[in-house]
Amino acid sequence: MLRGKGTPKAMPKERRQEPRTASSVPLDIYDPQGRMVVGEGRFLNLSTIGALMESPKPMKPKSSVRLRMVPSGKSALEIIGRVIWARKTGSAFTYGIRFSNREPSPAN
Repeated sequence: MLRGKGTPKAMPKERRQEPRTASSVPLDIYDPQGRMVVGEGRFLNLSTIGALMESPKPMKPKSSVRLRMVPSGKSALEIIGRVIWARKTGSAFTYGIRFSNREPSPAN
């Protein structure tokens, strides 16, 4: 039996619709037309519908992005998404990205 004051605090409810997996996959960041706009970044975690991404360059919330990644030993994949939120963390920025297409497509 636990002794102490008050009742135990409830764990915060998970707000994500899909579970996230830790990642460190590097990626190239393009605008929706396929021109490189930001350069490079990396996923910190991802799911089938979104990701936490880090990059040294600022991007605005609500902007669309095209992300190209090359998983180890695999062909390049392209994912289209939207910046949901942005935060400055030290010398880099972190972003919440919501994917527009559920299935990554092969990059040309």
